[in-house]
Amino acid sequence: MKIHTFVHLIRIFLMNFPILVARRYLFAKKSHNAVNVISAVSVLGVAVGTLALVIVMSVFNGFEDLTRKLYNTFDPDLKITVPVSAGKTFIADPEKLKQLKANPDVLTFSQTLEENVLVRYGEQQEIAVLKGVDDQYKFVTGIDTTVQEGQFNLWVNDTPQAIVGLGMSYKLRVGLNFLTPLHFYAIRNTSTISLDPTKALSQKLIFPSGKFAIDMEIDSKYILVPIEFARSLLENDSGASAIEVKLKPGVNVEKAQKRVTAIFGEGFDVKNTYQQKEFAYKILKSEKFMGFMILSFVLLIASFNVVGSISMLMIEKKSDMFILQSMGTDKQLLSRIFITQGWMIVLAGAFAGLLLGALLCWLQITFGFFKVTNAGAYIIDSYPVAMRWRDFVMILFAVVGVSFLTIYFPVKYFVKKYVI
Repeated sequence: MKIHTFVHLIRIFLMNFPILVARRYLFAKKSHNAVNVISAVSVLGVAVGTLALVIVMSVFNGFEDLTRKLYNTFDPDLKITVPVSAGKTFIADPEKLKQLKANPDVLTFSQTLEENVLVRYGEQQEIAVLKGVDDQYKFVTGIDTTVQEGQFNLWVNDTPQAIVGLGMSYKLRVGLNFLTPLHFYAIRNTSTISLDPTKALSQKLIFPSGKFAIDMEIDSKYILVPIEFARSLLENDSGASAIEVKLKPGVNVEKAQKRVTAIFGEGFDVKNTYQQKEFAYKILKSEKFMGFMILSFVLLIASFNVVGSISMLMIEKKSDMFILQSMGTDKQLLSRIFITQGWMIVLAGAFAGLLLGALLCWLQITFGFFKVTNAGAYIIDSYPVAMRWRDFVMILFAVVGVSFLTIYFPVKYFVKKYVI
């Protein structure tokens, strides 16, 4: 029993021995000041690389959250449409609408109708996307909170009103004076052919009541009108191009999407917010990934300073290695000493970079020190930042992985070279 305990203590000592020696070598005063300088530069290099990764990843997160917030004010939680092969519009089954309303995941929904039309205001004319919406639409998307000028009024008494995207209003030079109406022209869906071009077009006019601003892509082409007005212009009495659904807070989107899909069947496409703007989100994720890879490569280059620090220390401690070897220390244990020292340098720099990066991100979130140039022209005044613990874990693993490549193999080589 005593022999077993003694052997166990020896094993514990051998496990801690590399840590004790590595810590002694790292913090002890060296005979050559260059070794101290290189060690400090190594820690600083890893810290700066880690700091850059934290900041860049958090800024990309901020822009992703901002994009999602902007799109959520126009795009619903779920959007029900028919496949392109089935046509542009459909007539919603009243029974399915009752089931959708009774669904415990659904807060409210709105039928919408979209079509490209020619719009004229005074002497200006443009091709616009006319979107007919009902009274529930503002509760589905929160579009009424984005009105920059005027009011979000679809009806004034019994008179229909239009809400124009800010970019489209610039193109048409729209004013909210209720003196000049918007003239809409849509192609009639008829099989008869007439030599008179005016009979091939359906025409209606409406006065603008407000201007909304969300995103340049949306603002520059959309005009919102009551769905009754859109159906009258497009001569589509009860059609809809989509049913837009608002889910209750806290509902699992994927499960709710499956339940809604089960209600409408295979003849309909049910898309969540991400799927509605899948291309835009994929671009953001690819940019974030490329930024992570580029900075990881920079971190790899910075980690070579650790190799320089360890190699200089091994040259300086060559006599110590001979003494340890004469006392029975093998090459494997000597390698573990200097690999452990490399890990100490890397982890010191990594945790310093993570902490400093988190501090800078928190300061930006709280006070917004870094402002956007020409902030008045944008919807934000300072760069958006959002920290996520998954990114911190991924960065730490990246630092550890990169450091393993730059520490393990060089140390093995130097031990083999300097140890007899």
